[in-house]
Amino acid sequence: MASSSTRFLILVAAASLLASFARAELQYDFYNTSCPGVETVVRDALNATFAADSTIRSGLLRFHFHDCFVRGCDASIMLQSHNGTAEKDANPNLTLRGYEVIEAIKAKVEAVCPLVVSCADIMAMAARDAVYFSEGPDYQVETGRRDGNVSMMEEALSDLPPANGNVSVLTKFFAVKNLTIKDLVVLSAAHTIGVSHCPSFSHRVYNYTGVGDEDPSMEAEYGQSLNASCGGLDNVATVVPLDAVTTEKFDLGYYQSVHAGKGLLQSDDALRHDSLTGAYVGVMSNASSPDTFFADFVVSMINMGRIGALTGTDGEIRKTCGIYVD
Repeated sequence: MASSSTRFLILVAAASLLASFARAELQYDFYNTSCPGVETVVRDALNATFAADSTIRSGLLRFHFHDCFVRGCDASIMLQSHNGTAEKDANPNLTLRGYEVIEAIKAKVEAVCPLVVSCADIMAMAARDAVYFSEGPDYQVETGRRDGNVSMMEEALSDLPPANGNVSVLTKFFAVKNLTIKDLVVLSAAHTIGVSHCPSFSHRVYNYTGVGDEDPSMEAEYGQSLNASCGGLDNVATVVPLDAVTTEKFDLGYYQSVHAGKGLLQSDDALRHDSLTGAYVGVMSNASSPDTFFADFVVSMINMGRIGALTGTDGEIRKTCGIYVD
């Protein structure tokens, strides 16, 4: 039987092959002629935004993820519904942040290049810059996406990976998007920045098996601190850092937290209990440099950014991102 490391390498190779099929017509420097300097416009605007509120960086990274996993990276998360039936109205998206930021940047871009740059591409750039300004890697973003005009709440409910999923479940959610188990363990580390509301994990603290117990795999003192912070199952107002080591720095702290039994969400903790993802967590938690993780993260972000991309004459370029669809 092949070793865990051998199987992992096979999966990595498969990831590269799948990504090549999913690339569609995205390309680097897509706007070099039609809107030169657009990425500078976006980065400068975000630099000012982050100076006023550093916590929005993690929000924009999560925003891009939630958009891409439902109908692809088409900015459909920005669309609104008078009837409350759009993606943004689904329960997993109710705590998303970034709508106003993306809309403000879109207005700046429209002022220099009307009806040229998509909201979806701005979201991808914003996610990249959120990582960069959190001391993470800088990288080129493939662009050329166009925006979708369909947004359905039920698709968000069915397509977003669950916060309480194990690796077997999560792998299936990623596989249908042409993402692999390596993309799963790498992209999960976006949780190295940001926070989570107590109801997303409080069952692990107060009612893990339905009899008022705590998840026994959780590090004891960490569980006690979560108990003290949340004070009960349904405390929506309180948030807890997803990374117990470094809360606002893009680094290896997430893997160190997970490896030590301090993964906040059940989906985070699950990574250390699987032979493949656990091997990666172990290596990264003890790495002397984040360079390998950074390189892996860039690849996985590019892979995710290719999901369901609308290009060519598909979709649209609209003046405003958050229009109503009904």
